[in-house]
Amino acid sequence: MQETFAHMRPFLEEEVPAAIQTLLGSLDWSAQLTPFIGDQASAEILEGIAKIRSVQEFQSEVSKPFVQLVLDKTADEVTFSFPEDFDSHGALFISNHRDIVLDPSLINMGLLSLGHPTTQIGIGSNLLSTPWVEALVRLNKSFIISRGGTPREQLMSSAEVAEYVRHVILTEHSSLWLAHREGRAKDGDDRTSPALIRMLVNSKDGEDWNAMRVHPVTLSYEWDPCDGMKVRELLLRDVNDGEYEKKLGEDERSMKQGLFGSKGSVHIAFSAPLKWEAPPEGVRPAVNMANQMDQKIHAGMKEWPSQHWAARQLMQVRATTDEKWPEGWEPDAVTEEVSQSCIRRLDTIVEMMGDLPFSRDEIILKWCEITAAPLCNRAHSAHQEWA
Repeated sequence: MQETFAHMRPFLEEEVPAAIQTLLGSLDWSAQLTPFIGDQASAEILEGIAKIRSVQEFQSEVSKPFVQLVLDKTADEVTFSFPEDFDSHGALFISNHRDIVLDPSLINMGLLSLGHPTTQIGIGSNLLSTPWVEALVRLNKSFIISRGGTPREQLMSSAEVAEYVRHVILTEHSSLWLAHREGRAKDGDDRTSPALIRMLVNSKDGEDWNAMRVHPVTLSYEWDPCDGMKVRELLLRDVNDGEYEKKLGEDERSMKQGLFGSKGSVHIAFSAPLKWEAPPEGVRPAVNMANQMDQKIHAGMKEWPSQHWAARQLMQVRATTDEKWPEGWEPDAVTEEVSQSCIRRLDTIVEMMGDLPFSRDEIILKWCEITAAPLCNRAHSAHQEWA
């Protein structure tokens, strides 16, 4: 079975030395890492990489200390919450998606904090622009999900991914992570793709779903380190009929900014397995389960003062009866310190976008929409629970 998935699975032990050589020979890693983590840490990591002989060693001796070092420098606090009787063995984790590198890394940090094995990570082939990037992610226990191609090729890829997911979880009894939709939620509005649900259940209704023990996971970042890039993209989409053409190297810059940009505090909430539910009349099964997944992810969101500040700005420029918010809901008051922090962040983004013909008000409004979206979803989730 390993050979069936050889083109997409993480590397086997005998494949690791060649991957290490590809990785180390592709870039001047010392020049890349030193500005962010310092000479000593950079030298120690590179010395350690050269001695790696397995994926497990790469994760324990390179990935884990590197991510921890990054979080120590860029995050104020990282916290986790888990359901009762949490067991990650043979489980599928599906989370909202904000950061290309950190999302699965944070989920693995949570598992490691309990002494559990790390999870395999699903990553799109569109992000693997060079051989060293593929070597890096497959050394970090990632498997490759083919993107693009004809409709028939996409269908075949989905079937292959579903088969691989079931093999890892049901046969190997290992865990696996998938984002709840293709691509990050640039607008902050986390929505699960029904196509993902259809792919996973394999036309068997809830039989496969329940067997995979699907845990919704919520990632809550106080500050999005890529918020300026997302504001830029969304404003350009607005004036180009929804179209946006990525520039060469943009994904790589997003990865770097996501890793090394300031995040404030971060919370990762693991939920209990989501059981399959028969849909109401007139609702497709995959759509119903996508909605159930959204409810769990939104309910797990941690609220941040910056989100309440953004919501208050939106309500000042729109009618207070804005249908985006539950009836009667109001954002919390925030301190002057929070207000000033938001304003300083916006000043930086406005300056960064000086080459584009957008006003300060347009930039602020878009940032507030992105920042307040998770709070809006959480408010609706709570409103549904109270109803």
